[in-house]
Amino acid sequence: MKDARKLLEVLLECNQLKTIPRMGWRVRGVREGESVAEHSYAVALMSMMLADRLGVAVDREKVLRIALLHDLPEHVTGDIHAPATKILGEGVKEEAEARVMERLFADLPGGSQYVSLWREFVDRSSVEGRLVRAVDKLEMFTQAYEYELEGNRRIEDFWGYDDNTRDFAFDEVRELYDALRSLRSETIGR
Repeated sequence: MKDARKLLEVLLECNQLKTIPRMGWRVRGVREGESVAEHSYAVALMSMMLADRLGVAVDREKVLRIALLHDLPEHVTGDIHAPATKILGEGVKEEAEARVMERLFADLPGGSQYVSLWREFVDRSSVEGRLVRAVDKLEMFTQAYEYELEGNRRIEDFWGYDDNTRDFAFDEVRELYDALRSLRSETIGR
């Protein structure tokens, strides 16, 4: 019963991710933008599909686990968008998120495994972590495109920010990004 209670507490806490807005959209005028949980779902779906297409050996279950965990600490820290991260420092953000993950899973049987998987995303220390890292950014571009279709024109800087494509080491991710840019040019004229 004690393990069930602890798991329930963790699950209820993690559900808070559904209420955390993606701040990069909010500061650019998207008032009814996606939550971090909605973004995480899209990353998991895209990661699964790309993992199936990759020519390299990849552990598909691990990809999904990392995708589901990758932004979990934001249920406490909030979504700190790129300009704020540059001011705070990437290390400060990662240290705070690591503390959240360690606290969240400290008393849960097998909890250290979740922290390790999350760390693979942060450190880019496995092919699975690197794939989810790339898809995390690719999903942001697909969402930017959707918001542009809705009429938001304050998102242009996402497309020219080099850090957003620095993790596109997989041909499949790059191909989707190029296809999205082409579609954007055809439909939006940018």
